[in-house]
Amino acid sequence: MSLFATRQPIAIAVSIGVGVGTLIMPIHVPAHLPDARNPSTSNTPTTQHRLDQQDLEYTRYVDAKTGTAITYPGSIFSKSEESTDQFTKFISSDKLATFYLISRYNDHNETIADLSATAEDALAEEKALITYRRAKQDWFVLSGFINSKIFYRKTVLSNDGKAIVTFQINFPKSQKPFYYDIVERMSWSFKPR
Repeated sequence: MSLFATRQPIAIAVSIGVGVGTLIMPIHVPAHLPDARNPSTSNTPTTQHRLDQQDLEYTRYVDAKTGTAITYPGSIFSKSEESTDQFTKFISSDKLATFYLISRYNDHNETIADLSATAEDALAEEKALITYRRAKQDWFVLSGFINSKIFYRKTVLSNDGKAIVTFQINFPKSQKPFYYDIVERMSWSFKPR
C-alpha cells in the first residue's frame, strides 16, 4: 500500500532504496498539520489544513527539452539555481522539501524493468527504505524513506520510448499530512509528451 494511498493510519510494506523488501510498519498521521506557506513552523488544525490546501496557488511547469509538464504549488516551491540541462530542481519556501524533474534520452533502449532496477540500486546506495512499488508497461513508481524524509518517485518512458522522464519529491516525515494531497496532485499532473 502506498504512503499516499489512504489518509487513515496504515500498515505498509517497507524495503530499501528502489529495491524490494517486506517489513510491516504502522504509519500514524498527526492530528495537527503545518501552515501552507511555511509547512515546518506551525501546527494548524486539520480543518485549517484543508482550507490551506484549497488556497494554494498551483503553477504549470513545462520542461523545454522534453515537453514534460507538471503542476505544482508555486506558493510553496520555487525553481532552484542548481538546475541543469539534465534536471530541474525546485525547493520549498522552508528549504526542507525538494522536487526534481529529470529528463534524458533513452539512448540504450532501456525498459521500465531496467530503469526501475537502476533506480532501486541508486536508492539502496542512499540507504533508502522502499515501502511501495508499482510498475506498468511505460512507468513505475517507488516511494519510501531516505533518512528522515519521505520520497516519491515516478519515472515514465515517453515519446515512444525515446525519452525517460522522472519526477521525484522529498520532504520531512513530519510534513506528510501537509504534502499528502500535493504529491497526489503533482503525480497525476505529471505528463510526459
